[in-house]
Amino acid sequence: MKLNIKIPLIFSACLACTSVASADTITWTDGNNTGWFFQNGNWDVNDIVVKQDPNPSLVPHDLVISSNPNNNIVGGNNGIQGTLDFQNVGSLNVSGGIHVKFASTLTIKNGDVTFGNTTGSNSQLQGTFDNVDVYSGWGTNLIGGLNLINGSTFSTTWFAGGNQVSTLDGGSTLTIREDGSGTYNNNTVNFLDFDSTIVYSNTNRTIAEVSSQHLSSFTVDGEAAVVGDNVLIYTDSTTGFTTVQAIPEPQTLALLGGLLALTSVMLRRRTH
Repeated sequence: MKLNIKIPLIFSACLACTSVASADTITWTDGNNTGWFFQNGNWDVNDIVVKQDPNPSLVPHDLVISSNPNNNIVGGNNGIQGTLDFQNVGSLNVSGGIHVKFASTLTIKNGDVTFGNTTGSNSQLQGTFDNVDVYSGWGTNLIGGLNLINGSTFSTTWFAGGNQVSTLDGGSTLTIREDGSGTYNNNTVNFLDFDSTIVYSNTNRTIAEVSSQHLSSFTVDGEAAVVGDNVLIYTDSTTGFTTVQAIPEPQTLALLGGLLALTSVMLRRRTH
């Protein structure tokens, strides 16, 4: 099976045109009582929303959502849509168990995202993290697939929600901190490259446990994961953590070996 490397195509907003050297702390107020994320008046500083059709974006700041006086869903019923590019200077920090909803078309790029305490489990997450480091203080509730690309990291105790397919690509890492069997709850994690990993940072999680309890939750380019065939489950020699990683299938390696041998023969003939 040839592994195809794919990056999800997201029809989303353009990047914010403003470039900043440092970020200010901007706090959620829901002053308009709408729950809309991309709306001036819902933050304690106005004029941070940049309207670019078809969707808005934000000038990058350190965005803090620590209280929600009107108890609206942050993002509204349709969820946060568009592009949130922190340009390596901004971040998003949600705490207090506040309910945040992401749309499938949301892309968060180039920054840090933190869901404090129970926020990640109370929220409804999906969309794409592109070069983003994410930490969920407890679990992660999925309502759609979550795509980690371009070296993104996502640390959580569990990664649940029902029958969703999430992807790892571009050397991204999903870290699971819990020591339990119900981590994925019928969700699937699909490897799209050979550099991405799933890391179990609880040292009590053994290779045997991960193989018996979680292997059915993994696929490689949509194909069922088979240990020694298209995935490895091993103990990392540096961290001691049980780790899952996709590998080329034996027939793929054999084909590559044959192609290399043929190339070598052709080069030798050209030199004579």
